[in-house]
Amino acid sequence: MFPHIFLRSAMTFLATALLSGCAAVPRSPALPSIDLTLAPHSADGHVDHVDLTLRLERPNLPAGGRLVQSPLVIVSIPGQRFDGGALAAHDARGALPLTVVDEPPTPTQALRRWLVARATVGDVTIRARAVPRKVDATTRNGPLFDLREEEGNVYGAGMTFVPVPDSEVRHRLRVRWNLDAMPPGSRGVWSLGEGDVEVIDTPGTLNTTFYAAGPMFRHPTAGAERFSLYWFSKPPFDAPAVGTSIESFYRFAARFFDDEAGSYRVFIRRNAFRGNGGTALRSSFMFGWGTGRPQTTEELQGLLAHEITHNWPRLDGAEHGETAWYTEGMAEYYSILLSRRAGAIDDAEYLRRINERALGYYTNPYRGSTNQEAAKKFWVDARAQRVPYGRGFMYFAKLDAQLRAASAGRRSLDDLVLEVLRRQRGGEAVGLEQWVQMVARELGDAARADFEAMVAGREIVPPASSLAPCLAFERYTARPFELGFDDFVLGKVTRLVAGSAAAAAGLQEDDEILELTDLSLLQRDESREMRMKIRRAGEVREVRYQPRGAAVDGGRWVATNAPLSGCRY
Repeated sequence: MFPHIFLRSAMTFLATALLSGCAAVPRSPALPSIDLTLAPHSADGHVDHVDLTLRLERPNLPAGGRLVQSPLVIVSIPGQRFDGGALAAHDARGALPLTVVDEPPTPTQALRRWLVARATVGDVTIRARAVPRKVDATTRNGPLFDLREEEGNVYGAGMTFVPVPDSEVRHRLRVRWNLDAMPPGSRGVWSLGEGDVEVIDTPGTLNTTFYAAGPMFRHPTAGAERFSLYWFSKPPFDAPAVGTSIESFYRFAARFFDDEAGSYRVFIRRNAFRGNGGTALRSSFMFGWGTGRPQTTEELQGLLAHEITHNWPRLDGAEHGETAWYTEGMAEYYSILLSRRAGAIDDAEYLRRINERALGYYTNPYRGSTNQEAAKKFWVDARAQRVPYGRGFMYFAKLDAQLRAASAGRRSLDDLVLEVLRRQRGGEAVGLEQWVQMVARELGDAARADFEAMVAGREIVPPASSLAPCLAFERYTARPFELGFDDFVLGKVTRLVAGSAAAAAGLQEDDEILELTDLSLLQRDESREMRMKIRRAGEVREVRYQPRGAAVDGGRWVATNAPLSGCRY
């Protein structure tokens, strides 16, 4: 796993933990409605603002009731403040006075609420104006939520610019686009559909989804497809080829998870800084490419397969730190396994990907942290953020081998993950305890001990015959990747680690980074050297060092016969 793309699903939990799947739209008059109209405005070829109109059907709020809310900051990403008159409301009685209340900040967000000063009468209409965020090469990488402008297009996650009611009541949600002030040929796209869309779900759906508008590019170029990919300026890779590759994976995975009625959308944006990154939300993914080495179609297939898999496996009723091993581990495990089953990757690439996950797990300095300890550092240290990915993957590799062995090949991890989905779709909450009960049903009390050991951060060593009968697992010594400074910011050196190889090579805090070796290449090859050009006090310098730490005990899978063709997965 690569630090520069690791934010790829950092906020997937918002889409999985807070929301359930969209329902079809029955003609039931009992459901209250929320109508959201977005009107982006283009001036001199750039989008300078987006006007929002939110109509709430008869909210019937008392004086002091909560009208809407929106984060000022969400996991380090700034949202719209809507200060002054940037957000106003009226109802059947006229102007609706509002009181602004800023909640005490939490580790993940600072929330602003708007309260009504009197009881509401009839429908309430809210008008607000959102302005795209300005970014440059020094902007800290993070979840791809903020509202941005690119080549006459505008895009962002609803949580940073769409205020919504604090309600778990299901509504008839209607998203509409007014593109009169946009260039000819512009389209409006929501995670849940292109053009005007109506779904039934809770108001939070308007937050945990992406919006985009403008004369964007699209694959496929026309038609109402279950899978669509959009980009706003020409990326340094073949976007249509990526779309074709990942569409085949999506269709295969949707069949496996019994969800062939769903849809998925991928948005590709340009970063103003080095490095790539991405974030998954409801039925969609936003990928950002930077100025570093362009990723290959194969690399992007792996990234997007992981994100698409997030549509399905989840556990209910717990904090993200307690269930990330499941959501991220399942996405790692099944994005690779289903890619191989679908024929999207060959045996050699399958082996490379599973060993990449094993290397990331064994060399992570936070490997021994509990799930909660790692979660506390999730948004400040990319290494802690990677813990649930590797931990979950290794746990599932071991569990699958145990299930196959105990059932003489009749049962596997497939059976359990599909059972969880069937029970959830039937209205049952399936959380941590239900998962442990399921595993113990298959393997006995030892399964609970294995689960508790995983949660506590104890080392996971899968059986020798795990993942495929033509592979064997072996131990070896590996040197962990250690960049030596914050890999969320690749425009300058920040949070330099004292005593690291980077510090020993002469890097200093706040050095401006002009060039550096691609981090994914460094991750894969222990012998590769980091080469950087930095500017300090107006002078350009070259710095070289080996971005590796002290050796640790690792593990990897090796082929028991060559070639691997004919191996069953």
